[in-house]
Amino acid sequence: MNIEKKLKVFLIEDAIKIRSVLIDILQQTGDIEVVGYAENEKDALNQLRSQEWDVAIVDIGLREGNGLAVLAGLKSDAKAYGKRLVFTSNPSTALKARTLALGAEAFFDKSRDMDVLVNHIQGLAH
Repeated sequence: MNIEKKLKVFLIEDAIKIRSVLIDILQQTGDIEVVGYAENEKDALNQLRSQEWDVAIVDIGLREGNGLAVLAGLKSDAKAYGKRLVFTSNPSTALKARTLALGAEAFFDKSRDMDVLVNHIQGLAH
């Protein structure tokens, strides 16, 4: 019996509507599983450090703390983690450079790149 391994996605997003839409879209693909989400920096780091995941989608502006601190926390840990993708409503060039320096693989603008983000993740799942 062939059991395919699903791509495990963790979502760091405090906007309920955006989080719900992303979860719905990603889970429509049979080879992607959303394994959890967090709305703030502390919860995100605690969950990301305590479970397996392949891709983390990181929003920069969070209810408490921020996504930059999440990226920095993961980068400073000795344990190797999965891919980090930034999905933000502040798509400045300076912020993009900073997130890439902190270990993000890619940077997406919430106002126009949701399809691009989803396609990127679906590509990682295949």
